[in-house]
Amino acid sequence: MSNKIGKLRWGIVSLLVAPITFVMTLDRAAMTIAAPTIQKELGLSLVEMSVILTVYFWAYALGQVPAGRMAERHGSRKVLFGTSALWSFMMILTPLGTGFNWLVGCRALLGGAQSADWSSGVLAVKRWFPKNERAKGNSFLLGGLYLGPIVSAPLTAWMILQFGWHSVFYVFGAIGMLLGVAWWFGYRDVPAKHPLIGNEEAAYIAAGQTEAEVVAKGVFLKCLKHPRFWLFGVQYFLLVLIQSFYTTWLPTYLMRARGLSLKSMGFAASLPWIAVFVAVFVAGIVCDKILKRTQSVWAARVPVAMAGFLVSAVTLCLASYAVNIAAVIGLLCLSFAAVGFVQVVVWSATQDLGRSFTGVMSGWTNLWGAASNVAGPMSVALMVRLTGNWASALVVIALAAALGTVLWLFVHPEKPLFDANPAEHAKSTNEGSSPAISAEASEEVIS
Repeated sequence: MSNKIGKLRWGIVSLLVAPITFVMTLDRAAMTIAAPTIQKELGLSLVEMSVILTVYFWAYALGQVPAGRMAERHGSRKVLFGTSALWSFMMILTPLGTGFNWLVGCRALLGGAQSADWSSGVLAVKRWFPKNERAKGNSFLLGGLYLGPIVSAPLTAWMILQFGWHSVFYVFGAIGMLLGVAWWFGYRDVPAKHPLIGNEEAAYIAAGQTEAEVVAKGVFLKCLKHPRFWLFGVQYFLLVLIQSFYTTWLPTYLMRARGLSLKSMGFAASLPWIAVFVAVFVAGIVCDKILKRTQSVWAARVPVAMAGFLVSAVTLCLASYAVNIAAVIGLLCLSFAAVGFVQVVVWSATQDLGRSFTGVMSGWTNLWGAASNVAGPMSVALMVRLTGNWASALVVIALAAALGTVLWLFVHPEKPLFDANPAEHAKSTNEGSSPAISAEASEEVIS
């Protein structure tokens, strides 16, 4: 029977969901890599350039929960098509202005629009994959996210050298536009409504869904009263503390603390990203196999997350005090790979806990991640300034992240935040009002 089940869901996640996320990371990194060239050409001060770079992240963070709610109400198809068109348009507009205010405005709109990418992608994976395959589905989504940093630096630098910094924004924006069109024609919010899906695959996906879908008012406020909602956000904040070191300080650390040349640093800094890229796919396979063998969401999520947190924290501590540079790089790779394992679990658990409200759950989680991406680099810089060495800064971050190991004892992803029957939840939330069924799901409820 399994051999007769089609593979369209894998095409959806690998050819549509992951590529859009990949291009999003290229767009996000473009300004960072081009910043020295742009600053010099436009005569911007360091403070002005820092505002241009950081305004993106503030807009991205503030848009997380509203974007997740929007994806639930209107479906990933409409939301991601509209927002990808907007952020791609902002990319194309960016080089057309030369003033500080113009660049700030373009970056803010870019960040706000891209805030919808992740929650829409997580929701798409939930709708297109039965529970026993969601970890592997999420690994493709994370693969697109982690492939970006591997490709963005050399590709963007080469384009700047060959064609100028303007070309980066034009080309990446055009690619985003094309992917948005492909998304509109290739994706459906309800798998059974896709023109290319077979009856066997549609039935297989539907059988693996654990709940019908509704959109109820006041869900976010109700979530805020749930302790595990807060715990889940905090554990992700702690996880991203480690990840933020790799996204911001790794090149500087390798050159200043470890004495690598620019050429050697470029190669060494890419290895942890390759490690985490591979790790998320391995983690997806491992988690789904555990779930299939044990039929336990707890067993497939909690032990893996706890082990990942612990391994990542310990190896980062060891790397900070290691002397041999090969050992340092190897330990950094292990630490980041362990982060990848936890990431797969986090986004699978987001779907387990949120169920019909996965959009809100993913937006909330990513909001904490965005906050950590601001707090993490600042904490490292402050610790280095106070102590005069990098080791103490990394140890403090690793110890804080190790607390995530303990928090996972209380997350309980096997217990959704709300009842499995969303109709009853909607009724209690709205105090008798009729719930609105979301987007295309209103036409055909998957149960």
